[in-house]
Amino acid sequence: MKQLLFMLIISLLAGCSPAATPTPKPVFKIFASSAVQPWLSDLYQCADQNNVLLSVSNDPASADVSLRLGEIENLTSPAYKIDDEEILVVTHLQTGISTLTVDQVRAIFSGQVSNWSELGGSDVPVEVWVYSEDEDIQQVFDQAVMDGLPATSLARLAVSSQYMSDSVGMNPGSIGVLPRRWKAGNTHETLIATTSPVLAIARPGVDEAINSVLACLQK
Repeated sequence: MKQLLFMLIISLLAGCSPAATPTPKPVFKIFASSAVQPWLSDLYQCADQNNVLLSVSNDPASADVSLRLGEIENLTSPAYKIDDEEILVVTHLQTGISTLTVDQVRAIFSGQVSNWSELGGSDVPVEVWVYSEDEDIQQVFDQAVMDGLPATSLARLAVSSQYMSDSVGMNPGSIGVLPRRWKAGNTHETLIATTSPVLAIARPGVDEAINSVLACLQK
């Protein structure tokens, strides 16, 4: 009887002892350009598998990891290639154009073509859409196609890949540039401008816990 009472007391004391404090998960800030945001879902899955939390940042300078299109010259930070993406030149269906050459695209974007009829298409004015110069997809496109020529001063500005897709799809005569994963709706692929690597760039000195997440993303 005494032994049973002793065991009962021990059990009660054990049940009253404080639970062990769980180890907090590391949290990392992630920046993704608009062109590569479709890869964020894969990144979150890899973070969950490796017990890591991610917080999206709008400032690449403060981010622990940045996702972007295209390589950067003289890069000193660790970079992981996680995929390849085709960069497309797309037009509205009403342009009447099925395919374009690199030279034709360069002429259009530099303002040398004002109407699609000049290239055998519909009698519709050309409406050029571009991104800002600091957007990675614009830099990739300029390097692959424009050969140093600036875009026409009449070009309209797309603030994101989603905006570009919507704008080209809604405006007859329009032409723009999209990653293949962003092509949707009433847009027609006229040229594969280039294929660009999708990179995950880690900030120097960032905690090694993020390396397992990025390695997962490469698989």
